[in-house]
Amino acid sequence: MTRLKSSDVTVREFALLTNEGDDRSIDCHSIPKSAFEWLLANGVSSGEKQRELVKVKRYGKSIALQVVNFVGVLETPCRTRIEILPKTTTDECNPEIARKILLKMLASVDKLKLEDFQQSHLQLLKQPLYEVLIAYFLKSVAKLVKQGIRSEYQRIERESSFLKGQLLVAKQLRQRPGRQHYFQVSHDIYHANRAENRLLHSSLKQVFKWARTSTNQRLARELLLVFSDIKESADFVHDFRLWTDNRSLAHYRPLKPWCELILSYQSPVAMVGNNNGLSFLFPMEQLFERYVAKQLKRQLPTHLKLREQVSSHCLTHHNGNDWFRLKPDIVVYDKSKVVTVMDTKWKLLDASLNTTKHKYNLSQSDLYQLFAYGEKYLQGKGELYLIYPKHIGFIEPLANFEFKPGLRLNVVPYDLETDLCYLPEFDLSYSLPNKAC
Repeated sequence: MTRLKSSDVTVREFALLTNEGDDRSIDCHSIPKSAFEWLLANGVSSGEKQRELVKVKRYGKSIALQVVNFVGVLETPCRTRIEILPKTTTDECNPEIARKILLKMLASVDKLKLEDFQQSHLQLLKQPLYEVLIAYFLKSVAKLVKQGIRSEYQRIERESSFLKGQLLVAKQLRQRPGRQHYFQVSHDIYHANRAENRLLHSSLKQVFKWARTSTNQRLARELLLVFSDIKESADFVHDFRLWTDNRSLAHYRPLKPWCELILSYQSPVAMVGNNNGLSFLFPMEQLFERYVAKQLKRQLPTHLKLREQVSSHCLTHHNGNDWFRLKPDIVVYDKSKVVTVMDTKWKLLDASLNTTKHKYNLSQSDLYQLFAYGEKYLQGKGELYLIYPKHIGFIEPLANFEFKPGLRLNVVPYDLETDLCYLPEFDLSYSLPNKAC
């Protein structure tokens, strides 16, 4: 059997993937014909239940596939790995900075225990995203092994040449002739074959298949030897339910999100057929929304409470029912009183487009949405916020938008590199330290 040659591709959101060729930039990259055809067949939405990963675009006399706003890594059946990084700027992109930002956000939102990204980790960040994630997982498992793999008492039934534990009388009486000198017994054994360790073993085996660097492969092989006497998980869902969280297993807690990520790897695209390749894809809009909310929640004064995805008001009432629920990303309360409403948008504004025609690339529907939030949640009076990622084209808050006297909208940037944001109403003007990792 011929072993498929692997290839790695690094692009960012909304980049074009071309069918073979010589394109090698982060915004336009060629991929093998087999990978292109597979993405064309599986990545383009064909129904409401299927998530769209790529769009077909005209590219010269042929077509190209444009990736949308999912970030992470996807492997096609021909072993082409496509790393998709967040588009955090409109100019030249440094993959290491984009990768660092993405890992920081994942560490906060998905509770993956990643270390701070200091100077000592710059070499690591030069690797593709999946190798970085694999390295952190393996390092976490190695740390757990040093702290000790936990065992538990398990009840087993077996045939023994000597009497040990409880004699199973019914089974003993049914012994075949010539085997009456063996005992059918039941007793406890102290063994590491428990749900947590089975899941770790399965995760390690999967990671060993994915890893391509010699360092990750070597460490994965060494750790698999440690878990060799432990069975692999035969039912992931059942074993995750059995995962306990008592004090003796405190050092296992950081590994659970990793196992969930590795063993539930599913592309947001509804695939045709089976593909056992690596697929860690995250919707960037949701990732940005949840990340900003978590950062702001840490910095608000203690008397204020931040809630996400509140749906306590609706747009209209009809025949005695509430229709069209209004669900802002963030609502800040002072006890039961709403202080402000915020929405996050993963989109690059352009502050230079300050004309009535271009309107900074703002979406009119977004402003309608915020106006409805202001009327329903703030009773038509107060401050609203739209938060966009900061980049070279949007570094300062825009001038306020006045919906009506007493109801204003602030459009402000959020710096993903430094976690700085401008929210003067809460005295958070450039005072958000990075506590994500």
